Amino acid sequence: MKTVALRRTLSAAALVALGVGLLAVPASADPNIPETPEQSRILGDASRTAEVTAEDESQGSLAPGNIPFLPMDFSYTPLKKDQEESTAKLELVKNVPIQDGQATMSNLAFKGDYVFQGSYNGFVAYDISNPEDPQVVSNTICPGYQGDLSIAGDLLFFSVDQPRNGSACGAGTIAASNADAWEGIRIFDISDPAAPQYVGNVKTRCGSHTHTLVPNPNDEGSVYLYNAAYDVSASAFNCKPPHQQLEIIKVDLDDPAGAAIVKEVVLWDADNPAFTTADRADGGASTSATNGCHDLTAYPAKGLLAAACMGDGVMLDISDPLTPKVTDRVRDENYAFWHTAQFNDDASKVVWQDELGGGSSATCLPGTPQYRGANAIYTIEDEDLSLKGYYKIPRRQSTRENCVGHEGNIVQVADKDIMVQAWYQGGASLIDFTSASKPKEIGYFDRGPISETSLVTGGYWAVYVHNGYVYGSEIARGLDVMKLKGDEFADARRHRQDVRNPATQEPISYPWKTAPKASGTLPAASVSPASVPAGAATDVTVSLPADTFTSGEYVDVWSGSKVVASGQAAANGSVELTVPVAATEKAGTKSLVVRGDSKLDAALYSASVELTAVSTTTSVKLSRTSQVFGSTPATVTATVSGAGAQGTVTFRAGSTVLKAGVPVKGGKATLTLSKTLAVKTYAIRAEFVPSSTATTGSTSSAVTLKVVKATAKVKVSAKKVKASARAKVTVTVSAKGTTPTGKVTVKVNGKSVKGTLKKGKVTVTLPKLKAGKHTVKVTYAGSAKVAGKSTKTTIRVTK
Repeated sequence: MKTVALRRTLSAAALVALGVGLLAVPASADPNIPETPEQSRILGDASRTAEVTAEDESQGSLAPGNIPFLPMDFSYTPLKKDQEESTAKLELVKNVPIQDGQATMSNLAFKGDYVFQGSYNGFVAYDISNPEDPQVVSNTICPGYQGDLSIAGDLLFFSVDQPRNGSACGAGTIAASNADAWEGIRIFDISDPAAPQYVGNVKTRCGSHTHTLVPNPNDEGSVYLYNAAYDVSASAFNCKPPHQQLEIIKVDLDDPAGAAIVKEVVLWDADNPAFTTADRADGGASTSATNGCHDLTAYPAKGLLAAACMGDGVMLDISDPLTPKVTDRVRDENYAFWHTAQFNDDASKVVWQDELGGGSSATCLPGTPQYRGANAIYTIEDEDLSLKGYYKIPRRQSTRENCVGHEGNIVQVADKDIMVQAWYQGGASLIDFTSASKPKEIGYFDRGPISETSLVTGGYWAVYVHNGYVYGSEIARGLDVMKLKGDEFADARRHRQDVRNPATQEPISYPWKTAPKASGTLPAASVSPASVPAGAATDVTVSLPADTFTSGEYVDVWSGSKVVASGQAAANGSVELTVPVAATEKAGTKSLVVRGDSKLDAALYSASVELTAVSTTTSVKLSRTSQVFGSTPATVTATVSGAGAQGTVTFRAGSTVLKAGVPVKGGKATLTLSKTLAVKTYAIRAEFVPSSTATTGSTSSAVTLKVVKATAKVKVSAKKVKASARAKVTVTVSAKGTTPTGKVTVKVNGKSVKGTLKKGKVTVTLPKLKAGKHTVKVTYAGSAKVAGKSTKTTIRVTK
């Protein structure tokens, strides 16, 4: 909330006297005029308004620069007092009323099972081990607004942006012109949340409107706090204009009393001056001149920081936290007051907010353009920012509801960019900005106006999703807890993070989605029944006893790389999960691994289920033990024995499949072998493949089949010839199932002539022979498929 000069004028006692820090704010002329250092913080100046100017009305349907924005709905039905409205995705489950002595509840920070809620009068600690029934464990009264919080180790840091007469919790307010005025950051030890201890403080020149925690990459024992402030006044002793820098405070976690400013970083210079009133665009918003920064959002893992600085949006590289470097600057003629930013998880986008009207004006009205008091969504490419679209809640609010975007954070949903955001009395909005140019509201919770008759400041200062629930800091009504509903938020409900500082983003991971890496012997989980028949869909129960897990811890049962059952541990840490066993699961041992989220692979448990099946035996028999290549083939018959022996047989010769999928009929499967099996000896087996997982497969022993060469038939043709000529002999070789190939030798009178068969035939020419009868021997040498053979014939030679 942009709350400026009240710290100059209003005492803490006056705040308490207001009951809970609320006051009706009269309407006036223009919500597009932001608060100035001379206007009030939260109670409001008489000039604050719920109306809009004619100039803004004339722009109601135009989006400058052709930037897409949500269409306006000029009709609305305001909710009645205490009438709540929500979507099916966000449900209020608990409200804890504002605590005694507290006023104007502000920001939140989280540690373990605790949430800490800041206020203008101190902070409250709640035990949220049962999120749907939070319990107040301490109520620390230490006035000094605005109560921005962060946590590191056992320390809580608290921003004070109000001149006080000293750093003590009991110090009263004092004029900013007094040289003794103190404001800055208070430090509390919260190792015992029920009894926080004030252990240190750091005085800053202009106070601490907000601060942002940045880890020290070189020392886990210390952290940096980037301090933001902008409340300048010419009459202030310490905080005179210009104030265009941020301060970096170093805190030793073991010595909080020694915390000190170690560096001041100036974000503007002569070449890059800060925004001034002279920079306002004609027809644009009444943008505040930059006198510092309101809010700094860090994403240390990405080395980024987005600074929302009144009239400027500034992006910095904080890879070296002590040497931040400006990488880009942006301005928007539609923005009245740059206020807070939020990165998406991969830091490819940043959502900036415009706190039009300072947080206590009604700016969600039909006449206020949807690009005023809106989020601006930028993409980040090579350190350059590009405006892609605007988002503002599409629900029109009444003139009795202060409404503008405020604090929120990213919802843990993989593959989408979703955030939850406070809109004061506009409620909590779930925003999908996966498409930067077409953001949309996908859910909300809205309490309705506090008052039916006047504008009273209240509503959500901040809403954050943390460890599965949404927590809302309600300025006037305490702490709200909301539940995310629907399958799309399953990951968000499961996500766990120990410390969450809203201004310090951390990468979102989903470690439970990675299959467990088990090694060694694991402790065993119980399985009942431990043995089930294969082939029938059934369930088994996997269980572990009390004290195995933490109450409500998410637990998965894995089979290989798949989750087969999920659930949450009971209050006593036990778990019982139902694991379905499909009818298609094969007989044998089904191995399981049980894993909880809190320790992941450091604490795994094994389980197994035996899927039993009817056993079978398979034998094989040949019709004969040998076959001649190309002749009538042998048959091989497999006989499968065992109840339910239905399925097929695969016949193999060694590793070669002769035939697969031969159906079993009457317990038998028969295969007629090929006539053209290569000539060799085969070891033939039959493998039974059951059609049901309720039956086991089986393999026969081998039978031997010998395939021998085909028998050749040799035919010789020779004509009578005269002694003066040379005789020719034609040899034809044939065999069943193949055409013989190879060599033929013709021998006569001790002389040989050779030829090669072509298509089973060859003609050779003999040498000249004397008159008379001559015996000719013809020999076929054979081939890989056909056996060799010889024959004789006679040739007559005449004179």
